[in-house]
Amino acid sequence: MLESQWLTIALYPGFIQGFFLVFLLYRKKQANQEAVKWLIWLLSVISVLMLLRVIYQPRFFREFAEIILLPDVILFLTGPFIFLFTRALLRMDPIQWPRILWHFVPAFIHVFVVNTFLGLNMKGHINILSWEQLTICFHLIELSAIISLALYLKASWRTFSQYQEAFHQKYAAPFIGRFLQLFFLSGQILLFVWFLSLAFKVVRAENTYLVYTLFWVSLVVVIYLLAYKLLQDARLLSLPGLQISKALSTEQIDADQLTALNTFMASQRPYLNPDIKIGDLADSMDLPKHELSRLINQGTGMNFFDFINSYRIRAFIASYEGSLDNQVTFLELAYASGFNSKSAFNRAFRKETGKSPSQYFTTNSLSQAPQNISEN
Repeated sequence: MLESQWLTIALYPGFIQGFFLVFLLYRKKQANQEAVKWLIWLLSVISVLMLLRVIYQPRFFREFAEIILLPDVILFLTGPFIFLFTRALLRMDPIQWPRILWHFVPAFIHVFVVNTFLGLNMKGHINILSWEQLTICFHLIELSAIISLALYLKASWRTFSQYQEAFHQKYAAPFIGRFLQLFFLSGQILLFVWFLSLAFKVVRAENTYLVYTLFWVSLVVVIYLLAYKLLQDARLLSLPGLQISKALSTEQIDADQLTALNTFMASQRPYLNPDIKIGDLADSMDLPKHELSRLINQGTGMNFFDFINSYRIRAFIASYEGSLDNQVTFLELAYASGFNSKSAFNRAFRKETGKSPSQYFTTNSLSQAPQNISEN
Protein backbone atom coordinates (compact mmCIF):
# COMPACT_ATOMS: atom_id res chain seq x y z
CA MET A 1 0.00 0.00 0.00
CA LEU A 2 2.82 2.41 0.90
CA GLU A 3 4.53 1.65 -2.43
CA SER A 4 1.30 2.44 -4.29
CA GLN A 5 0.83 5.72 -2.40
CA TRP A 6 4.30 7.16 -3.03
CA LEU A 7 4.16 6.03 -6.65
CA THR A 8 0.85 7.83 -7.17
CA ILE A 9 2.27 10.97 -5.56
CA ALA A 10 5.29 10.84 -7.87
CA LEU A 11 3.14 10.29 -10.96
CA TYR A 12 1.11 13.49 -10.58
CA PRO A 13 4.02 15.88 -11.32
CA GLY A 14 5.47 13.23 -13.63
CA PHE A 15 2.77 13.22 -16.28
CA ILE A 16 2.35 17.01 -16.02
CA GLN A 17 6.08 17.42 -16.58
CA GLY A 18 5.91 15.06 -19.55
CA PHE A 19 3.17 17.01 -21.30
CA PHE A 20 5.02 20.25 -20.54
CA LEU A 21 8.16 18.90 -22.23
CA VAL A 22 6.10 17.80 -25.22
CA PHE A 23 4.74 21.34 -25.51
CA LEU A 24 8.21 22.91 -25.35
CA LEU A 25 9.67 20.51 -27.90
CA TYR A 26 6.72 20.96 -30.25
CA ARG A 27 7.46 24.68 -30.37
CA LYS A 28 11.03 24.14 -31.60
CA LYS A 29 10.07 24.49 -35.25
CA GLN A 30 13.56 25.26 -36.54
CA ALA A 31 15.28 22.33 -34.84
CA ASN A 32 15.97 18.76 -35.97
CA GLN A 33 12.32 17.89 -36.50
CA GLU A 34 12.90 14.17 -37.04
CA ALA A 35 14.66 13.80 -33.67
CA VAL A 36 12.11 16.02 -31.94
CA LYS A 37 9.28 13.91 -33.40
CA TRP A 38 10.56 10.65 -31.92
CA LEU A 39 11.29 12.22 -28.54
CA ILE A 40 7.79 13.72 -28.48
CA TRP A 41 6.33 10.30 -29.24
CA LEU A 42 8.27 8.76 -26.36
CA LEU A 43 7.34 11.52 -23.91
CA SER A 44 3.69 11.42 -24.98
CA VAL A 45 3.37 7.66 -24.47
CA ILE A 46 5.08 7.91 -21.08
CA SER A 47 2.83 10.78 -19.99
CA VAL A 48 -0.38 9.07 -21.12
CA LEU A 49 0.52 5.84 -19.32
CA MET A 50 1.37 7.76 -16.15
CA LEU A 51 -1.97 9.54 -16.39
CA LEU A 52 -3.75 6.20 -16.73
CA ARG A 53 -1.91 4.95 -13.65
CA VAL A 54 -3.01 8.03 -11.68
CA ILE A 55 -6.69 7.50 -12.53
CA TYR A 56 -6.38 3.74 -11.90
CA GLN A 57 -9.49 2.25 -10.30
CA PRO A 58 -9.26 -1.35 -8.95
CA ARG A 59 -12.95 -2.05 -9.64
CA PHE A 60 -12.56 -1.10 -13.30
CA PHE A 61 -9.53 -3.34 -13.81
CA ARG A 62 -11.22 -6.24 -12.07
CA GLU A 63 -14.03 -5.86 -14.59
CA PHE A 64 -11.67 -5.45 -17.56
CA ALA A 65 -8.70 -7.61 -16.58
CA GLU A 66 -7.76 -7.98 -20.25
CA ILE A 67 -5.97 -4.60 -20.11
CA ILE A 68 -4.31 -4.95 -16.72
CA LEU A 69 -0.85 -5.32 -18.28
CA LEU A 70 -1.34 -2.52 -20.81
CA PRO A 71 1.00 0.00 -19.07
CA ASP A 72 3.87 -2.48 -19.45
CA VAL A 73 3.83 -1.79 -23.18
CA ILE A 74 6.05 1.22 -22.45
CA LEU A 75 8.91 -1.21 -21.83
CA PHE A 76 8.59 -2.50 -25.40
CA LEU A 77 8.22 1.01 -26.85
CA THR A 78 11.03 2.81 -25.03
CA GLY A 79 13.81 0.92 -26.83
CA PRO A 80 12.58 1.58 -30.39
CA PHE A 81 11.83 5.22 -29.62
CA ILE A 82 15.31 5.79 -28.11
CA PHE A 83 16.96 4.06 -31.08
CA LEU A 84 15.00 6.03 -33.69
CA PHE A 85 15.57 9.27 -31.76
CA THR A 86 19.32 8.61 -31.58
CA ARG A 87 19.56 7.97 -35.31
CA ALA A 88 17.60 11.12 -36.09
CA LEU A 89 19.58 13.26 -33.64
CA LEU A 90 22.84 12.17 -35.26
CA ARG A 91 21.47 12.78 -38.77
CA MET A 92 21.59 9.14 -39.85
CA ASP A 93 19.63 8.10 -42.94
CA PRO A 94 15.99 7.70 -41.84
CA ILE A 95 14.48 4.22 -41.74
CA GLN A 96 11.54 3.90 -44.10
CA TRP A 97 8.08 3.32 -42.62
CA PRO A 98 7.59 -0.33 -43.62
CA ARG A 99 10.83 -1.17 -41.80
CA ILE A 100 10.03 1.09 -38.85
CA LEU A 101 6.88 -0.92 -38.13
CA TRP A 102 8.96 -4.04 -37.46
CA HIS A 103 10.49 -2.32 -34.45
CA PHE A 104 7.05 -2.12 -32.83
CA VAL A 105 6.02 -5.75 -33.38
CA PRO A 106 6.93 -6.77 -29.77
CA ALA A 107 4.72 -3.96 -28.41
CA PHE A 108 1.88 -5.04 -30.72
CA ILE A 109 2.19 -8.66 -29.59
CA HIS A 110 2.22 -7.58 -25.94
CA VAL A 111 -0.94 -5.47 -26.27
CA PHE A 112 -3.10 -7.59 -28.54
CA VAL A 113 -1.92 -11.13 -27.76
CA VAL A 114 -0.11 -11.55 -24.44
CA ASN A 115 -2.06 -8.88 -22.57
CA THR A 116 -5.44 -10.18 -23.77
CA PHE A 117 -4.63 -13.86 -23.21
CA LEU A 118 -3.32 -13.38 -19.67
CA GLY A 119 -6.15 -11.01 -18.82
CA LEU A 120 -8.78 -13.54 -19.88
CA ASN A 121 -7.04 -16.16 -17.72
CA MET A 122 -6.96 -13.85 -14.73
CA LYS A 123 -10.63 -12.99 -15.16
CA GLY A 124 -11.61 -16.66 -15.45
CA HIS A 125 -13.03 -16.57 -18.98
CA ILE A 126 -10.48 -19.20 -19.91
CA ASN A 127 -8.70 -21.57 -17.54
CA ILE A 128 -5.62 -22.66 -19.42
CA LEU A 129 -2.94 -21.41 -17.02
CA SER A 130 -2.63 -21.88 -13.28
CA TRP A 131 -1.50 -19.00 -11.06
CA GLU A 132 1.98 -20.51 -10.93
CA GLN A 133 2.07 -20.57 -14.73
CA LEU A 134 0.76 -17.01 -14.87
CA THR A 135 3.60 -15.96 -12.59
CA ILE A 136 6.08 -17.58 -14.96
CA CYS A 137 4.48 -15.65 -17.83
CA PHE A 138 4.90 -12.38 -15.92
CA HIS A 139 8.58 -13.19 -15.38
CA LEU A 140 8.98 -13.97 -19.08
CA ILE A 141 7.41 -10.62 -19.97
CA GLU A 142 9.92 -8.87 -17.73
CA LEU A 143 12.81 -10.82 -19.22
CA SER A 144 11.63 -10.07 -22.76
CA ALA A 145 11.39 -6.37 -21.94
CA ILE A 146 14.90 -6.39 -20.46
CA ILE A 147 16.34 -8.11 -23.54
CA SER A 148 14.47 -5.80 -25.92
CA LEU A 149 15.60 -2.62 -24.19
CA ALA A 150 19.17 -3.93 -23.82
CA LEU A 151 19.41 -4.64 -27.55
CA TYR A 152 18.10 -1.20 -28.49
CA LEU A 153 20.40 0.55 -26.04
CA LYS A 154 23.32 -1.40 -27.51
CA ALA A 155 22.31 -0.43 -31.06
CA SER A 156 21.88 3.21 -30.03
CA TRP A 157 25.27 3.20 -28.30
CA ARG A 158 26.92 1.74 -31.41
CA THR A 159 25.35 4.46 -33.57
CA PHE A 160 26.50 7.13 -31.14
CA SER A 161 30.05 5.74 -31.02
CA GLN A 162 30.32 5.64 -34.81
CA TYR A 163 29.09 9.21 -35.10
CA GLN A 164 31.43 10.44 -32.37
CA GLU A 165 34.34 8.76 -34.16
CA ALA A 166 33.41 10.42 -37.46
CA PHE A 167 32.99 13.77 -35.69
CA HIS A 168 36.48 13.54 -34.18
CA GLN A 169 37.99 12.60 -37.51
CA LYS A 170 36.38 15.51 -39.34
CA TYR A 171 36.65 18.27 -36.77
CA ALA A 172 39.46 17.10 -34.43
CA ALA A 173 37.54 18.65 -31.54
CA PRO A 174 35.58 17.38 -28.51
CA PHE A 175 32.10 16.14 -29.41
CA ILE A 176 29.38 18.37 -27.96
CA GLY A 177 27.00 15.43 -27.53
CA ARG A 178 29.17 13.54 -25.06
CA PHE A 179 26.41 13.70 -22.45
CA LEU A 180 24.71 10.90 -24.41
CA GLN A 181 27.36 8.57 -23.01
CA LEU A 182 25.97 9.22 -19.53
CA PHE A 183 22.43 8.68 -20.79
CA PHE A 184 23.22 5.27 -22.29
CA LEU A 185 25.36 4.28 -19.29
CA SER A 186 22.50 5.15 -16.92
CA GLY A 187 20.12 3.02 -18.95
CA GLN A 188 22.50 0.06 -18.91
CA ILE A 189 23.01 0.31 -15.14
CA LEU A 190 19.26 0.47 -14.53
CA LEU A 191 18.75 -2.57 -16.77
CA PHE A 192 21.40 -4.54 -14.91
CA VAL A 193 19.79 -3.77 -11.53
CA TRP A 194 16.38 -4.73 -12.93
CA PHE A 195 17.78 -8.04 -14.22
CA LEU A 196 19.29 -8.82 -10.80
CA SER A 197 15.92 -8.06 -9.21
CA LEU A 198 14.15 -10.42 -11.61
CA ALA A 199 16.68 -13.17 -10.93
CA PHE A 200 16.19 -12.67 -7.19
CA LYS A 201 12.40 -12.95 -7.56
CA VAL A 202 12.68 -16.16 -9.55
CA VAL A 203 15.15 -17.77 -7.14
CA ARG A 204 13.30 -16.69 -3.99
CA ALA A 205 9.83 -17.18 -5.51
CA GLU A 206 8.81 -13.71 -4.34
CA ASN A 207 6.38 -11.53 -6.29
CA THR A 208 7.62 -8.10 -5.30
CA TYR A 209 7.71 -5.46 -8.01
CA LEU A 210 9.39 -2.69 -6.04
CA VAL A 211 12.62 -2.69 -8.10
CA TYR A 212 10.60 -2.94 -11.32
CA THR A 213 8.64 0.14 -10.25
CA LEU A 214 11.82 1.99 -9.26
CA PHE A 215 13.35 1.11 -12.64
CA TRP A 216 10.33 2.48 -14.48
CA VAL A 217 10.38 5.74 -12.51
CA SER A 218 14.18 6.11 -12.82
CA LEU A 219 14.05 5.52 -16.57
CA VAL A 220 11.42 8.22 -16.93
CA VAL A 221 13.61 10.64 -14.95
CA VAL A 222 16.61 9.91 -17.19
CA ILE A 223 14.51 10.49 -20.33
CA TYR A 224 13.16 13.76 -18.93
CA LEU A 225 16.71 14.93 -18.19
CA LEU A 226 17.63 14.10 -21.78
CA ALA A 227 14.75 16.25 -23.04
CA TYR A 228 15.77 19.17 -20.82
CA LYS A 229 19.37 18.88 -22.02
CA LEU A 230 18.22 19.16 -25.61
CA LEU A 231 16.11 22.20 -24.77
CA GLN A 232 19.02 23.79 -22.90
CA ASP A 233 21.64 23.38 -25.64
CA ALA A 234 20.28 24.23 -29.09
CA ARG A 235 23.49 22.97 -30.74
CA LEU A 236 22.48 19.37 -30.01
CA LEU A 237 19.55 19.66 -32.39
CA SER A 238 21.80 21.11 -35.10
CA LEU A 239 24.48 18.44 -35.29
CA PRO A 240 25.97 18.06 -38.76
CA GLY A 241 25.28 15.08 -40.94
CA LEU A 242 28.41 12.93 -41.25
CA GLN A 243 29.38 10.02 -43.44
CA ILE A 244 29.47 7.06 -41.06
CA SER A 245 31.67 4.27 -42.31
CA LYS A 246 30.50 0.70 -42.01
CA ALA A 247 32.47 -1.91 -40.15
CA LEU A 248 36.19 -1.47 -40.58
CA SER A 249 37.71 -3.43 -43.41
CA THR A 250 39.11 -6.79 -42.43
CA GLU A 251 41.91 -6.37 -44.95
CA GLN A 252 45.41 -6.11 -43.56
CA ILE A 253 46.75 -2.59 -43.40
CA ASP A 254 49.74 -1.64 -45.51
CA ALA A 255 52.78 -1.66 -43.21
CA ASP A 256 54.63 0.63 -45.60
CA GLN A 257 51.81 3.16 -45.45
CA LEU A 258 51.82 3.06 -41.66
CA THR A 259 55.58 3.59 -41.63
CA ALA A 260 55.20 6.46 -44.09
CA LEU A 261 52.54 8.02 -41.89
CA ASN A 262 54.69 7.88 -38.76
CA THR A 263 57.68 9.21 -40.70
CA PHE A 264 55.61 12.09 -42.04
CA MET A 265 54.29 12.89 -38.55
CA ALA A 266 57.82 12.93 -37.12
CA SER A 267 59.44 14.95 -39.90
CA GLN A 268 56.71 17.40 -40.93
CA ARG A 269 54.98 17.67 -37.53
CA PRO A 270 51.50 18.50 -38.88
CA TYR A 271 50.10 18.08 -35.36
CA LEU A 272 51.50 21.51 -34.48
CA ASN A 273 48.60 22.98 -36.44
CA PRO A 274 45.82 23.32 -33.81
CA ASP A 275 43.13 23.25 -36.52
CA ILE A 276 44.31 20.20 -38.44
CA LYS A 277 41.60 17.88 -39.76
CA ILE A 278 41.82 14.40 -41.13
CA GLY A 279 41.21 15.76 -44.62
CA ASP A 280 44.29 17.98 -44.34
CA LEU A 281 46.50 15.07 -43.32
CA ALA A 282 44.99 12.84 -46.01
CA ASP A 283 45.78 15.43 -48.67
CA SER A 284 49.36 15.73 -47.41
CA MET A 285 49.76 11.94 -47.48
CA ASP A 286 48.03 11.67 -50.88
CA LEU A 287 45.56 9.17 -49.43
CA PRO A 288 41.75 9.05 -49.54
CA LYS A 289 40.31 10.24 -46.23
CA HIS A 290 38.56 6.95 -45.49
CA GLU A 291 41.79 5.03 -46.19
CA LEU A 292 43.77 7.22 -43.79
CA SER A 293 41.06 6.78 -41.16
CA ARG A 294 41.27 2.97 -41.51
CA LEU A 295 45.06 3.11 -41.40
CA ILE A 296 45.02 5.08 -38.14
CA ASN A 297 42.24 3.04 -36.54
CA GLN A 298 43.67 -0.39 -37.35
CA GLY A 299 47.33 0.52 -37.29
CA THR A 300 47.37 2.40 -33.98
CA GLY A 301 44.11 1.45 -32.27
CA MET A 302 43.27 5.16 -31.96
CA ASN A 303 40.92 7.56 -33.67
CA PHE A 304 42.30 10.54 -35.55
CA PHE A 305 41.78 12.95 -32.66
CA ASP A 306 43.67 10.77 -30.15
CA PHE A 307 46.36 9.95 -32.72
CA ILE A 308 47.15 13.64 -33.26
CA ASN A 309 47.07 14.36 -29.54
CA SER A 310 49.49 11.52 -28.82
CA TYR A 311 52.09 13.28 -30.97
CA ARG A 312 51.31 16.60 -29.32
CA ILE A 313 51.82 15.11 -25.86
CA ARG A 314 55.16 13.59 -26.89
CA ALA A 315 56.22 16.94 -28.34
CA PHE A 316 55.16 18.68 -25.13
CA ILE A 317 57.15 16.26 -22.94
CA ALA A 318 60.23 16.57 -25.16
CA SER A 319 59.98 20.37 -25.11
CA TYR A 320 59.64 20.50 -21.35
CA GLU A 321 62.51 18.10 -20.73
CA GLY A 322 64.74 20.07 -23.09
CA SER A 323 63.76 23.50 -21.80
CA LEU A 324 66.46 25.50 -19.99
CA ASP A 325 64.01 28.23 -19.02
CA ASN A 326 62.58 27.47 -15.59
CA GLN A 327 59.94 30.14 -16.07
CA VAL A 328 58.28 28.41 -19.00
CA THR A 329 54.72 27.35 -18.24
CA PHE A 330 52.85 24.21 -19.11
CA LEU A 331 50.32 26.28 -21.03
CA GLU A 332 52.93 27.95 -23.21
CA LEU A 333 54.44 24.59 -24.11
CA ALA A 334 50.97 23.12 -24.70
CA TYR A 335 50.13 25.86 -27.19
CA ALA A 336 53.50 25.39 -28.88
CA SER A 337 52.73 21.66 -29.20
CA GLY A 338 49.50 22.21 -31.11
CA PHE A 339 46.83 22.43 -28.40
CA ASN A 340 44.36 25.30 -28.57
CA SER A 341 43.14 25.31 -24.96
CA LYS A 342 44.28 24.36 -21.47
CA SER A 343 41.31 22.05 -20.89
CA ALA A 344 41.97 20.14 -24.13
CA PHE A 345 45.63 19.77 -23.15
CA ASN A 346 44.92 18.55 -19.61
CA ARG A 347 42.32 16.08 -20.85
CA ALA A 348 44.61 14.70 -23.56
CA PHE A 349 47.59 14.47 -21.19
CA ARG A 350 45.63 12.46 -18.63
CA LYS A 351 44.29 10.18 -21.37
CA GLU A 352 47.77 9.57 -22.78
CA THR A 353 49.71 9.17 -19.51
CA GLY A 354 47.07 8.58 -16.85
CA LYS A 355 48.46 11.50 -14.83
CA SER A 356 48.43 15.26 -14.69
CA PRO A 357 51.56 17.00 -16.04
CA SER A 358 52.85 17.78 -12.52
CA GLN A 359 52.30 14.19 -11.37
CA TYR A 360 53.95 12.83 -14.50
CA PHE A 361 57.14 14.86 -14.17
CA THR A 362 57.36 14.32 -10.42
CA THR A 363 56.94 10.56 -10.84
CA ASN A 364 59.62 10.50 -13.51
CA SER A 365 62.04 12.40 -11.24
CA LEU A 366 62.37 15.38 -13.53
CA SER A 367 62.91 18.96 -12.51
CA GLN A 368 60.35 20.80 -10.41
CA ALA A 369 57.23 21.41 -12.43
CA PRO A 370 56.33 25.05 -13.06
CA GLN A 371 54.27 26.52 -10.27
CA ASN A 372 52.72 29.39 -12.19
CA ILE A 373 50.13 27.38 -14.08
CA SER A 374 46.97 25.92 -12.54
CA GLU A 375 45.54 22.64 -13.76
CA ASN A 376 41.94 21.54 -14.10
